[in-house]
Amino acid sequence: MLLLSTTVNYIRARSADLRAREDGVTAVEYALMVAIIALLMVAGFFLLFENVSTAFNDTGSCVTDVSGASAGC
Repeated sequence: MLLLSTTVNYIRARSADLRAREDGVTAVEYALMVAIIALLMVAGFFLLFENVSTAFNDTGSCVTDVSGASAGC
């Protein structure tokens, strides 16, 4: 009976230690932060690419259309 009691106490202590650990929670939080930052970076690069592409296209159309220089190019 003593061996069973000791084993049960050992299992309770180990399970309490495992429940008290927060390593997994911290890893999940960091993974979510990295995913959100990566998503924001991709969205930012996409918007930046769109703006730069529009600016280059506008400049290219003004360079090729010399008669449109007085129209606001």
